[in-house]
Amino acid sequence: MTNDTAATTPNERRPLDLGWLVFGEPGPEAAEVLRLARQRVLDRLGELFPRFDWQLTVIRRPKAVLHSPCEGSLLLQEGLVEHDERGWDFSFVITSADLQTYYKSYAFAMPSRALSVAVVSLARLLPHDGAAKATDHAAQAERLCHLFLHLLGDLNGIEHRAEATDYMSAPTEAEALDAMDHFDPATVDALGAELDDVADIRLEERPQSSTTGMLGFYLLAIWHLRGDIFSAVIQAEPWQFPIRLNRLTTGAVSTLLILMMTAEAWDLGLGQPLGRMSALSLAILVGTSVFILRRQKLLLRRARGHLSEQIVLTNTAITLVVFLGMASTYLLLLSLSLIAAHLLFSPALVSGWAPSVTGPIGAGHYVALGQLIASFGILIGSLGASFEGHHYFRHIAYVDEEL
Repeated sequence: MTNDTAATTPNERRPLDLGWLVFGEPGPEAAEVLRLARQRVLDRLGELFPRFDWQLTVIRRPKAVLHSPCEGSLLLQEGLVEHDERGWDFSFVITSADLQTYYKSYAFAMPSRALSVAVVSLARLLPHDGAAKATDHAAQAERLCHLFLHLLGDLNGIEHRAEATDYMSAPTEAEALDAMDHFDPATVDALGAELDDVADIRLEERPQSSTTGMLGFYLLAIWHLRGDIFSAVIQAEPWQFPIRLNRLTTGAVSTLLILMMTAEAWDLGLGQPLGRMSALSLAILVGTSVFILRRQKLLLRRARGHLSEQIVLTNTAITLVVFLGMASTYLLLLSLSLIAAHLLFSPALVSGWAPSVTGPIGAGHYVALGQLIASFGILIGSLGASFEGHHYFRHIAYVDEEL
């Protein structure tokens, strides 16, 4: 394991630490391209944001053996360990192996806003070692530089741009990176503001942090990082849980179909007060979210025994992603049950299935029934979600997009 750090610059500039964690032995040609790309990244960032003291540390693990395709979530977690131990602001895990994808046929990068870590695969960015000439190194290094600048924007929640020459345009293939040559002025301002926040002294580095306790530290950090947490949750797109988690959706919809065809379920649901069903729904949402978080081991712990802003950001964002994902599934089930009840079940049939309900059956009764069905649906669905593969579930929770 070796360590190369950029030379320091004047002390009046606040430092920003980037880290590259290189897995495996990339080969002499790729190693030279990485060396050139590292310097270009530092030069470009120094030109764009001269008020920061940019440092880029490279950690190499030449003996690491990765099977191709490699799970991006595994590399993200490895990157987070180094990120946490070394106090980096943003980390990039680099590998020559292909990345396992779930939404696209291939990917050369996977950013995670919640972790402040991105994974980069050289497999489709550079020619196979030995196939490139030395004269190609400069162009290949420039391509990697453009990708790292794009990922830095992603890790700071910067929106993609439509212009193909903008660093924040969404590349559909590796060659699209070659056309990039600038940040939009508005992007420079937005990214600079985000970097100003990152360069501030962290809560764990302040003297009073040791006396606040875990709960106090969490509350302070959540308030301080509220914008970052919101951005991380939005980029994770928790509303797509019903689409991405097949076992969750299968279990939930199966429960809905069974209960909708059961007279006892109608009698029970229509006779419940809305307040009670709302409380039950909230309790089951919280309970199933906690169950999935623990079952899939999504929450992180500080290796050195004390909390950090990054741990709070990650754990809070992941908790909200899971909770909102389950809430999205709940709302889907509630909507389906109300639509089915309105379209398929006549008032006479409903009255016969709910003899314990006195008086006319109104909209409130149907909402209570829908809440009961949706609550039981996500309860059973969470059992299915707990059997999703750890790598796949973590990919959904951690990875913002497959580039």
